[in-house]
This record gives sequence, C-alpha cells and structure tokens, in this order.
Amino acid sequence: MFKVTLTTLFYLASCAVLFAAHTIASGVLASYSSAYPASLGSHAPAFSVTAVSLMQNSAWLCFGALLMSAALALVTLLRAKSRESKLYWVSSLAIVNYHVGVFLLGAVAVGFFVLPKLASSF
Repeated sequence: MFKVTLTTLFYLASCAVLFAAHTIASGVLASYSSAYPASLGSHAPAFSVTAVSLMQNSAWLCFGALLMSAALALVTLLRAKSRESKLYWVSSLAIVNYHVGVFLLGAVAVGFFVLPKLASSF
C-alpha cells in the first residue's frame, strides 16, 4: 500500500508541476512583453524567439501533456495486469510530466532572461 500511495503522490505532484510551469510562464509573459528579449540589445538570439513562442503556447504544451498523461494513466490502470506494472508506468508518466515542466521553465529562464543579456553584452 505504501508504494501505491507514494506513486500516486509522485504522479499528482508531477501534474502540479505542469500547472505551475504554465502559471509561471504566463505570469512572466504578462509581467514583461514578448518584445523584452529584443529590448535588451540589437542581438536577440534565435532561442529567445523560440522561448517566447513556447511561453505564448504554454497552455497547449502543459495542459496537452497533462491530458495525454491522464489518459495514458487511465489506460494503464485499466489494462495492466500486475500491480508492479501499473506502478512502473504511472511513475514513468510522472517523470515525463516533470521533464515537460522543467523544459518549459528552463526555456523561460535561459531564453527570456539569460541569453538576451549575454547577447547584449557582446
């Protein structure tokens, strides 16, 4: 029972990370404008443009990953035979959720704040 509880908490925390990543990305985009990376200098890195487009589409990215993850978790819980197999696949889905959230937050941090300042310093 301990493994089931731990896996459930791990999965729910990964869903919360996806929701928080969207909230942070949209909050940063609301606080600054999408032209912020270009305002720091004449050289706006291409990754910054990609980061801004990721931030504008963070709802699709995060909630799409959350919806697919929930659907796959449901299929796993209904189709998998053994308990260990269910726990393994739900934990794997949680890891994918964490990776999507960390990727979005990393793109926001690096592409929106770090790279434009580095490009403007040269």
